[in-house]
Amino acid sequence: MSLEPYEPAAREQRLGRRSATRRAYSERDPRLAPVLPSRGEPGMELNEAGRRIFGQHWRLILGLLLAGIAAAALLHGGSASTYTASTRLVLDTQDPKSRAESTSIADTAKAIATSPAQVRGALKDAHVTGRDPIDLARHHVSIGALGTSAVLQLSVSDRNPRVAAAVATTLASRVIRARLDVSNGKLQQVLGQLDQRIDGLNRRIAGVDSPTLRASLGQQRSVLEAERVSLLSTEALRPKASIISPATLPRHADSSHWLPYLVLGALLGLVLGVGAAGILETIRPTVVGGDALARAFETPLLGSLPGEANEHAGDALSRITPRLLLAAEAAGVGTVDLLAANPDVDLSQLAHGLGAAPADAFGPPRGGNPRDTRSGLWIRPFNLRDPSPEVPGGAGLVVVSPTALKKTQLMDVTHLLNVASLPLLGLLTYTPSSSRLRRATKDTVDTRARYVSLVLLLVAIAVLVLYVVAH
Repeated sequence: MSLEPYEPAAREQRLGRRSATRRAYSERDPRLAPVLPSRGEPGMELNEAGRRIFGQHWRLILGLLLAGIAAAALLHGGSASTYTASTRLVLDTQDPKSRAESTSIADTAKAIATSPAQVRGALKDAHVTGRDPIDLARHHVSIGALGTSAVLQLSVSDRNPRVAAAVATTLASRVIRARLDVSNGKLQQVLGQLDQRIDGLNRRIAGVDSPTLRASLGQQRSVLEAERVSLLSTEALRPKASIISPATLPRHADSSHWLPYLVLGALLGLVLGVGAAGILETIRPTVVGGDALARAFETPLLGSLPGEANEHAGDALSRITPRLLLAAEAAGVGTVDLLAANPDVDLSQLAHGLGAAPADAFGPPRGGNPRDTRSGLWIRPFNLRDPSPEVPGGAGLVVVSPTALKKTQLMDVTHLLNVASLPLLGLLTYTPSSSRLRRATKDTVDTRARYVSLVLLLVAIAVLVLYVVAH
């Protein structure tokens, strides 16, 4: 994320100062050297993306996650408890020899059972009113084979257990009748035609006096009767369709399956949250972490403060001051101006703490000669109104930035550095406290208001998807 300065000469000058800083550290104690920004570390882009998305927008992700869970609970919590009654039946089919044949029989029964006309008739036979046959057939009737057998199980669910049991039994009876009407309709027609022909031959035989003609008509009647007996024998060998086990009254309500719906809502909310955070980072990117900020400013990372920039942190300052002193000596300056990336931060206390911190960076002096307990640097906040008063030894800049900085703010600081005549010594970072986060949140309410419509749209999509899945 390197930002090019306005003039190539300024960039070359900054790179030359950074090389001089490296040489100065190598000549002294490398343990005190500031963290120089590195490029091309494995996993750097993925880690930075994770910090930008999850670290900066965890509130948005958590909010949409909870919104997805709430939407799932709201959609599923409003549904009433249902009871399922089941009955077992067989159709007039041969025993299946494979799972495919068993599935074919079940599909035939399902096509009949889920017909709105059959469900309407079953409701009428059970004397049930106030139910929509189409909705009942589509969502509350199921039928399937038990293993690879010809036995089928028909189930009906309803908010009333008695209605579920009654409709299941009557619907099973109607499925059997509908199947018999289809399979036995031609047989009855053929038997009726044979009976009519036999009756006609009987009438003709009764009115004929000729023995020869009577014998001929009797022979024809015998053939027709033999054909009728053959059809009846074939029909007798076919399996008999019947209800094996009528539906009983269910005692317990069906499982609500609320947990899968909540998990689905949580996953959907998480996906929408991460997507929304990614969109926000695309629109307004954030640079997160001291290493990333140091790479962006093309300067060494002198150290990090555990709290606010204006809070006292003696241990951190004692580690930062030697590095600051080395950077100032490498650049040949005697004054350090602290430039705040956030203009609302007061750096007076930080400048006083750095100036008063011990400067013994390389251990105790030889021979027991005491050193000056102060750094010897003049450290002060950078003042835009009076940027460059006459100071001995010249002045250098140190950027003081929070650990997360918007790209727009970073560009503003970079532009200021490019037009300034002071050398850049390094970068200090600090972690904003909760009070500053609250103030920053309050200050950016108007800015984030433009994304409210996006969040509401994502929540509406989540509710719509959950509604479609639930129904």
